[in-house]
Amino acid sequence: MNPSEITSIWSTLVIEELIRQGADFFCISPGSRSTPLTVAVARNQKADWKMFADERSAGFFALGYGRATGKPAVLICTSGTAVANYFPAVIEASMDYQPMLILSADRPFELLECGANQTIRQENIFGSYTRWNMQLPLPSREVPLKALLSTIAYAVSKTLGSPAGPVHLNQPFREPLEPKNTDLHDFWLDPLKEWMTDGKPSGVSLFPDKHPEPETIAILRKALSEAKQPLIIAGSMHSSEEADAVEELAFDLKVPLYADLSSGLRLKNGIQPWQLAFQSPLFISHFKPDLVLHFGGHLIAKHPAAALRVWNPDKYIVVRSQANRFSPDHNVTLRVEGSIVQTSTSLKGSRSTLSGINILNADDFFFKAGEEIDAETLSHYPVSEISAARLTSKLITEQQILFVSNSMPVRDMDTYACNESNGENENLYCKRITCGINRGVSGIDGILSTAAGFAEGHGKSGTLVIGDLAFLHDLNALSLLNTLSVALRIIVVNNNGGGIFSFLPVAGYSDIFETHFATPQNYSVQSAAETFGIEYACPKTNGEFCEIYTAASNSSKSTVIEIKSSRQKNLLQHRALQARIDALAVTYLYR
Repeated sequence: MNPSEITSIWSTLVIEELIRQGADFFCISPGSRSTPLTVAVARNQKADWKMFADERSAGFFALGYGRATGKPAVLICTSGTAVANYFPAVIEASMDYQPMLILSADRPFELLECGANQTIRQENIFGSYTRWNMQLPLPSREVPLKALLSTIAYAVSKTLGSPAGPVHLNQPFREPLEPKNTDLHDFWLDPLKEWMTDGKPSGVSLFPDKHPEPETIAILRKALSEAKQPLIIAGSMHSSEEADAVEELAFDLKVPLYADLSSGLRLKNGIQPWQLAFQSPLFISHFKPDLVLHFGGHLIAKHPAAALRVWNPDKYIVVRSQANRFSPDHNVTLRVEGSIVQTSTSLKGSRSTLSGINILNADDFFFKAGEEIDAETLSHYPVSEISAARLTSKLITEQQILFVSNSMPVRDMDTYACNESNGENENLYCKRITCGINRGVSGIDGILSTAAGFAEGHGKSGTLVIGDLAFLHDLNALSLLNTLSVALRIIVVNNNGGGIFSFLPVAGYSDIFETHFATPQNYSVQSAAETFGIEYACPKTNGEFCEIYTAASNSSKSTVIEIKSSRQKNLLQHRALQARIDALAVTYLYR
């Protein structure tokens, strides 16, 4: 058996075991050193794959796919800087506990550190951001193939385990790299005879939920029963089952529930948008919970964290399924590692008294605040950043997924989204929308690619709300859209720069703000869309936006919808709306 045959068999076995382990979607970037792996994918009829000219875009697409499916997409690339381009997506996947598997091709030992072309030190390149990494051996008959399959199986188990996250396998190859017909009857493969015929993976890993200890539940139940004014926070969570369990607990205990957009509850009917109240300083000074029960992870808005610093509650309890520390302000008094579903279920019935806030008054506040936001969406008004978020949340249906970019779009959706039904037209309002956000490290890179992978993974068409700088940052990902099995509506909020900086103190320094922070770009969103053959529209009014968005939602083609905005006008509009909502808080929440 010659070296080419050994390399071909080796690569074929690696890909086959990945598929049997459930990692059957491959994001491939073209390259020479990765030829054996690419060929193995191309010739395996069970493999699903997509080609990417840009490894950075591939990494974020794989991230979105993992978010949607709960399974790792396998990234395959050649040697050199190709693998380094995965780094931003790897960091996001690591920080937000999303599965991902990198299978990078590398040069052999004799080409390292000697000036050979396209060669860098790839082993452990992602450092602490992987759950596991392994330098695989050069394909050789000296390596027991059962060990190879066992390693692949373990890699998949590590990316799916607790906590989930990226795994990196670095595979060196010697030339020649061209595929060869292989002799599958060679004695080297004898130990794999059963594996080759039964179609089963070499090993299976199970990941049962970690049930909280009875003593822990007893402590939590006692704390809840004794609290005079408790609050439940739903932070970022990874399943609808977790979100539903937390919602059911809050309803059972009749405790206010702050549901972050990343929790999966914010766009569900019946969930009150406490974000509107938390922006009011008077509300923060009036509502002082003595116990805060926080499920999941990060929150989008800064106001809850600021409120916690003011309240300094006797008990701030965090429940997460991951062991990683979560206490950004170092004020958590009790940390519980365990199943969110099991913990929530076990805490039902632990209270019989009402919390200290008047729920009826709160309902009146949210209704009136909703009317103030809806006033921004009148048909003849110019479409704005606020109205685009509000209207999108009304018009999107459960047949779509929603992905929201960081910076201002995610904050506007978290604050101003509508999730209440209306007797006049039930069809305008969503019951529950699947929403994706890159909040692991909250970057604006790779958003288009992640949204594409998220939609493809769900097998649903989708809507992406994104700012102009984030759109520019991932512009080449527009080339993906016409290769997807589903369509995307991309709402580009174009305020000619980083609109969020207008809300920060640095905006007051006029000598440096525009040139060094706002970063105006003045590129043509329309030209970008047309370059990649994507439909384009630019509505001027809220009425036009509704018509265009509805038509795009019924189309099988992807569409870019540009919302042209002014940073200064947007700032003033946000401040004026918040002032009106603050006045309502005084009227309804402090009685």
